[in-house]
Amino acid sequence: MQKHLPSPHTSRIAAFTIMELLVVTSILGLLMALLVPAVQSAREAARRTGCQNNLRQMGLALHQFEIAHRSFPPGRDAHRKRHHSWATAVLPHLDQAGVFQKYEHDQPWNHKTNIPVIKSHVPVFRCPSAVKNWSGKTDYGGNFGTTLTGLEPGFSSGLGWEAGVLLVVRMPYGSTFRKRPVKIADIRDGTSNTIIVVEDADREAREGGRWGDGHNGVAHDNGPVNNSPSNEIHSRHPGGAFVLMADGSVQFVTETMDLNVLGSLCTRSGGEVTEF
Repeated sequence: MQKHLPSPHTSRIAAFTIMELLVVTSILGLLMALLVPAVQSAREAARRTGCQNNLRQMGLALHQFEIAHRSFPPGRDAHRKRHHSWATAVLPHLDQAGVFQKYEHDQPWNHKTNIPVIKSHVPVFRCPSAVKNWSGKTDYGGNFGTTLTGLEPGFSSGLGWEAGVLLVVRMPYGSTFRKRPVKIADIRDGTSNTIIVVEDADREAREGGRWGDGHNGVAHDNGPVNNSPSNEIHSRHPGGAFVLMADGSVQFVTETMDLNVLGSLCTRSGGEVTEF
């Protein structure tokens, strides 16, 4: 019986050549190079939206407080050296009444009875783009003021760190310190032209980086936005940082903003003409 030999055409196995594999690999690498920045950009866009929403909630809470008390809260209430934070004062207006009720207001903010309370995680005080983490962290601070407009540094009346909105009040060291918190009527530059809360993402806990710390405030004195995460306007967003205006709106201040304009936004009654 005659045997049939296999055809040479049927014995070959289809496969990619080395050159084809290199081309495919190059294309995949190019697609990944294009995809990763797009994904990162989308994620940052979502984080920016989350940050804006946080500030809007704070704005609503601050205005609800103002309606109830006819003034904004003190940035730091230093009465009897207790140094309570503005953030603690607005907790009931942020759906955090349970945390607020546990806080001992007749004790200093860092008294042993208050330590477990101020370590509570309050999501609205955390920027999604921030990278550091600790208990009771905040990435936002009340606006004390600035020296960028030529004011002298200090917390006494008429000085730079008393020129903002959420201020240190009732300091027990002399008569030159502010006795009452700021009212809307005190914001003579206009609420839409005056910052009340700023981003100060990832400043250290010991530098006011806890919401319950009365030192949870910022006086922007040194250079452009994002220059330093220590008691200055600072964020992890590319190009600038979000701020809450006293009218409840949220604005983005850029790293290239003129420092005179930035300083004027940090003062409540300097008489400057400012525009974003």
